[in-house]
Amino acid sequence: MEQPNTIEENISRLMDSIKESAEYQEFQKQNAILKQNPKLKSRVDAFRAENYSVQNECDADNLFDVVEQMGRESAELRRHPEVNAYLDAELALCRMMQRICVKLTEGVEMDVPGALL
Repeated sequence: MEQPNTIEENISRLMDSIKESAEYQEFQKQNAILKQNPKLKSRVDAFRAENYSVQNECDADNLFDVVEQMGRESAELRRHPEVNAYLDAELALCRMMQRICVKLTEGVEMDVPGALL
């Protein structure tokens, strides 16, 4: 008699499905293209790290200046077609991952005080 699927097995199948998705495949393709220019890849990675930091840690005192500088850096980087394609592919992959997370959290009933509905 077969045992029922475990959560770990289902997570593994979900990861396989993600890796087979068009979004993930495109991201991997664009990542490989960008890696061919290590200097540019390094700039993009530094920009992404700064962007993450701003979204999660930036204080309100200098937020406007930081966001303005990030906008200039983004415009400069996006002049490179391979950077533009990479960042677009990354965004599509992130949006897919967000949809997955939203569906998972919507499907599990939890009474969390103060949670947004």
